[in-house]
Amino acid sequence: MVLLEELDTEFGNIKIMRSKRDGTYSYYQEACFHSQINADGVSTCGYVHVMYSIIRHAQARRVLMIGCAGGTLATMLHNVGCKITVVDINPHAFALAKRYFQMPEAIKCVVGDGWSYLLKTSQHYDAIAIDAFSSDGTVPEQFINEDFYHVVREVLDPLGVVGVNVMVEHDMDMLADRIALNMEASKMPAVLFDWPGRHNRNVIIAGGVVDHMQIASSRKPVSVRQELRGLMRRPPKKRMVNGWK
Repeated sequence: MVLLEELDTEFGNIKIMRSKRDGTYSYYQEACFHSQINADGVSTCGYVHVMYSIIRHAQARRVLMIGCAGGTLATMLHNVGCKITVVDINPHAFALAKRYFQMPEAIKCVVGDGWSYLLKTSQHYDAIAIDAFSSDGTVPEQFINEDFYHVVREVLDPLGVVGVNVMVEHDMDMLADRIALNMEASKMPAVLFDWPGRHNRNVIIAGGVVDHMQIASSRKPVSVRQELRGLMRRPPKKRMVNGWK
């Protein structure tokens, strides 16, 4: 791997790497891997393609994304005609996404906190994608709580969807289920797209109009199709852990 750029920012150290072997570009914040594109500019991350499928299932045209990193999901959606707004608290993310990950200038970039943006915006969106992590790799508590999803529901079109990417350590890690239940408490039906049995894995929670939502693996890079094997749609677990709600 070749180090292309390294930045120490207020929100953590960022490294951009390029593989000598296959030409992929990767985005790391501290020790956390966030984005990767292949030589054709297509994301190689299975969870990004799951998020993309969720939004495309809703036939969304106006999409809000909270969290940028390499901006690969925003670029994929822009390329099929969606109008994208991306909010990220770290202004360096936008510059790096454009410099190394082919994010178009036409995508609207807003520097700020996603929670504050939702509280202030007068816009409504067909889809909202939340892919935001602290520098230590954890999901900020504000994106977990039930109050947040009541606000999301107010900003979301009645026929829209919200997708949230989180990391779980193992099958007993209930973070994704906690978020899904908070979505349901805000009157948004929720399902999870998960790889049971894998450790330190992504789980994507979809809320809103999720009936009949499935993730197709066709027309994706071979490495992504392989990664999507074992992906399962499931309802949230109702079990309460340590009193969380």
